[in-house]
Amino acid sequence: MPRSPTTKTDIERAALELFVAQGIMETRTRQIADAVNISEGTIYRHFEGKDELARDLFKRQHVSLAEAIEAAANEHEHIDDQARAIVIAYCAMADKDWLLFRYHQLSQHALLRYFTPDLPNPVTVVINVIKAAMERNELPKGDHDLLAAMALGVVLQAVTFKSFGRLDGPLSQHVEAFTAALLAVLHSTMPEK
Repeated sequence: MPRSPTTKTDIERAALELFVAQGIMETRTRQIADAVNISEGTIYRHFEGKDELARDLFKRQHVSLAEAIEAAANEHEHIDDQARAIVIAYCAMADKDWLLFRYHQLSQHALLRYFTPDLPNPVTVVINVIKAAMERNELPKGDHDLLAAMALGVVLQAVTFKSFGRLDGPLSQHVEAFTAALLAVLHSTMPEK
């Protein structure tokens, strides 16, 4: 018997809301089932359990984000244009589905350990874009990992602020500010790795 896509989607949305509100560990499958008004057993028709559901939601968002920012960067040849395109793509994904985006941000430290290094990864994309820009002499040579960490911090900290109610509205309204800050970080002189 085919699975109902509506039920699966409803389970995922209810789980996301609960995972963000109270944490993955604190959420019980019974709570997810109650939120969707289904039997707890129905969840197990779609997922092996809560942990698989949590990892699947995270993995899909992680890969989608990596692919989106890589595609955005690949549309441009210069680091300044690539940086702006990455910021736009990142903010667009956040604004499109803030609940999923927030979940990804809040759960990354708990869930990244379950995935192999070959999984498409937004951090790796940013590091590779920076390394390529250094090779093209568009950025000063330096520690690309440190520079990527600093660059990512420009937008990641804003997501954290938004997650905890310190920023309102869509992230896209801040694209120009993020881009200016990101370019300042990228063009700073970094120590060699």
